[in-house]
Formats: sequence, structure tokens, C-alpha cells
Amino acid sequence: MNMSQAYKIQFDQMAWFEAGDGMRYKRFQQGELQLRLVEWDRAMVHADWCFKGHIGFVLDGEVEIDIAGKVFSYAKGDVILLPEGEEHRHRPKVLTDKVQFFSVEKVS
Repeated sequence: MNMSQAYKIQFDQMAWFEAGDGMRYKRFQQGELQLRLVEWDRAMVHADWCFKGHIGFVLDGEVEIDIAGKVFSYAKGDVILLPEGEEHRHRPKVLTDKVQFFSVEKVS
């Protein structure tokens, strides 16, 4: 990694990774930390619960996230803070044509 890569991440120069129906992302990983630019559209359905921890900043769109049976709404400018573990299990539902957010996650 050259020094410019250590201090500036240029998502606009990265290719999208298609991760299934209605989900794609661009990813940068350094050690145990992963940064992603994520985009979901209405076709994205999370049938199973996610137990991973996430910190996200909504860049565009609206999403509802069911967190252990309680539904929370997030829109542009909101921060999503989801701790790791079963008690914080979660799954999203896209409310607009698409949702784009920046995510910070630990890689196991």
C-alpha cells in the first residue's frame, strides 16, 4: 500500500461488488477494519437475521431496520449503530427506490 492509499480512500475509483438481489458495495479493508459504501434497492430482502455489528451513515434514501422485534427508521443524515450479538439481531427493509450508506465493520 502506498502512502496515499493509507490516508485517502477513493470509493469512486473502485468497482462495485454485486452481493445478490438488490445489494452491491465497494469495500476497503485494513487489518480487522472494513469500510464499505453500500447500496440497497427494493429487491434486497434480508430473510435471515444479521448478528454482526455495524456502524453506518445514511447518505441517501430511507430504510427501516427491525432490531430484535422493534422497528427503527433511518433516513439521509442518520447514523445506524448496531452492536454485535443475538440481542441486537437485525434485518433491514428498504423504503425508497434505493438506500446508500457508508459502513464501518470489524472483519472476523
